[in-house]
Amino acid sequence: MTARTISGRAGAILCALFLWGSGGLAQSAPTRESIRDDVFVTLQRATSSVAGAALQQAALRQQAGNAALAALLRQRSDLTDMAEAEQKALAAAVGGRGAAAEAEVDRVRVSLARIRAQITELDAQIEAGFPAFRELTNPRPMTVSEVQQTLRPGEVMIVTLAADYDVFVWAISDRAADWHAVNFEQGALVAQISLLRRMLDVTQQNRSAAALDDAPSIGASADGFDRAVAHGLYQKLLEPLAAVIDGADHLVVVPDGPLTALPFGLLVASPPVGDDADPQALRDTDWLIGRAAMTVLPNVSSLRALRRKVDKTDLGGPRRPFVGFGDPVFAYVDSDAPTGMVTDGAYVSRGVFEQVSAVAGLAPLPGTARELRRLAQLTGAAAGDLFLGRAATETAVRGADLRDVDIVAFATHGLLAGELSGLAEPALVFTPPDAPGPQDDALLTATEAAGLKLSAQLIILSACNTASGDGTPGAEGLSGLARSFIYAGARSILVSHWPVDDYATSVLTTGMVAEMQAGTARSDALRRSMLRLMRDDPQVKYAHPRYWAPFILVGDG
Repeated sequence: MTARTISGRAGAILCALFLWGSGGLAQSAPTRESIRDDVFVTLQRATSSVAGAALQQAALRQQAGNAALAALLRQRSDLTDMAEAEQKALAAAVGGRGAAAEAEVDRVRVSLARIRAQITELDAQIEAGFPAFRELTNPRPMTVSEVQQTLRPGEVMIVTLAADYDVFVWAISDRAADWHAVNFEQGALVAQISLLRRMLDVTQQNRSAAALDDAPSIGASADGFDRAVAHGLYQKLLEPLAAVIDGADHLVVVPDGPLTALPFGLLVASPPVGDDADPQALRDTDWLIGRAAMTVLPNVSSLRALRRKVDKTDLGGPRRPFVGFGDPVFAYVDSDAPTGMVTDGAYVSRGVFEQVSAVAGLAPLPGTARELRRLAQLTGAAAGDLFLGRAATETAVRGADLRDVDIVAFATHGLLAGELSGLAEPALVFTPPDAPGPQDDALLTATEAAGLKLSAQLIILSACNTASGDGTPGAEGLSGLARSFIYAGARSILVSHWPVDDYATSVLTTGMVAEMQAGTARSDALRRSMLRLMRDDPQVKYAHPRYWAPFILVGDG
């Protein structure tokens, strides 16, 4: 392999990659291992993730076990964001001319000095109560050896880096580690992932704005999935590392670039047999999820943050098992409209109520009420911890005290930015209020979700498109919604990669929680629920991965 120009995001690893390319496999084992480890550490310095930073903060707040300290940590994170914004403003002002530019430079410098002084003061307060603060909030990269010491028996971490012409993959278990590079031009990788994604859309009964179209399902049970492409990706990316991966029961995946848009569980580990459109052939396929449970992390160091011991006795006394919000009612009537203008299910749009009005076109989701009631039954939740129908409002979510809840579920429509007129960021949809306003427009946006205060072991976003930014390769690995719930304090979060089928989603989430209540780990509980839907459901169409594969578990499994 020869050294090539690496994309700007990964440019910092070019020198190490050159060493790898110049020596190759002919080098002695210690030298090759040393290069492998150096590149692994440099990779972590060269790549960053907003989602990863949020996960670090969430883990830190949860482990603090002190409400006052958690508030300080959130305040520090907010100050850091303010400092970054001011630094950008300073860079812009320095390039200007005249008195106005000079005044702006002076203002920003004073502001930055004030913010940095506040951060320093907060650090002193936080470190006094939580000595591990510095290491967790500004984590150093993990070495291969440190990852091995943190992994549990049976776990393998898979880390990818997609450069312009090559994809680099690491596989690390508690006892072994290896890496390789495959010549895979990024455009070709994107094309293959895009091809598979086009075969995974559900077009009817979606928990998404796609239901606005009310279009008939297109080949819901007759079309197939190109398993040869999925097997080819497995062969190129993971098969060379089979000595480390084979036999693992839990894969901790840290994907990068285009690979963030595809759940690794639908990769095919053996040559496919039979017709791609035959449900039985799909059921018999050697899907990677059939071999191991999976979780996704936004960066390597998140593993260390999540695996630090949490003393549950410090989390504020007795905890509630479950709170659920869902089955919203899309029937808002403008009480100020002239008589005769509004009928049941019709909406009137007036200025600030435009987004509320747009919610009218969304299809009802009857499966969400059954799903949430079943989840409440499985966990032994109190009747007052279910918010269904007209009780499932944005006001109810934002006003609920969720700090002592282990599982929080949202079963509703999920929207991407731009899917409704005026919607600038992703959101979850709730029952429109009687009097819409800035505090309740029926849409819980990513920004608003970040303001929730949580210590949940699991957040279930039983909606569509809650994993990737826009469902396309190359998008940010976690959407604004997912990042926001992590920021708010979730230890793990169940999110989806594409519009999800109402019935299949209900089966997957209730099956997962039932397994968890029986003592199964979160990641394996999701895996078992997926396999049951794929292999055992009487409706054979659910053998298709579009139904069982959209969800991934982000965080600690």
